[in-house]
Amino acid sequence: MKIELRYRNLEVKRFGESSGSVNINNNSTLTSVERVEDKVSVNFVFSTNYDPGIGVIRIEGNLSFSDTEENMNRAMDEWKKSGGKNLPVDLAEKVHNTILSNCVVQATLLSKEVQLPPPIPMPNVSIGKKEDRTEVKGETSSYIR
Repeated sequence: MKIELRYRNLEVKRFGESSGSVNINNNSTLTSVERVEDKVSVNFVFSTNYDPGIGVIRIEGNLSFSDTEENMNRAMDEWKKSGGKNLPVDLAEKVHNTILSNCVVQATLLSKEVQLPPPIPMPNVSIGKKEDRTEVKGETSSYIR
């Protein structure tokens, strides 16, 4: 499967300061799927929402993929059959994982520009003694998605 991803719109807004813990929710939504020549073209919106409402990041873009004729037909059939809501599970996983992996990196860069927390879990180091040895643990429990 060959995949191409392009951003169409990048938006980041900060509404206020955070006091206390911040929940960060990342989401990708497919807005349209169509067949364009030998590819399937998927428009998407990726969003990062901060709760309480201290900010938002929104990325709109297009992901195009080429695959076997059978898989591309399956994608279009499922999209139409579901009323414009779903792709076949195996293809949906690849599409959403590609969107998320690319957009989280871009959202992290955008969050820095307006001093919002990065939309990825930042590990906390916890150093404790266990049988006279020092142990370092990656702790991400304070980060809620």
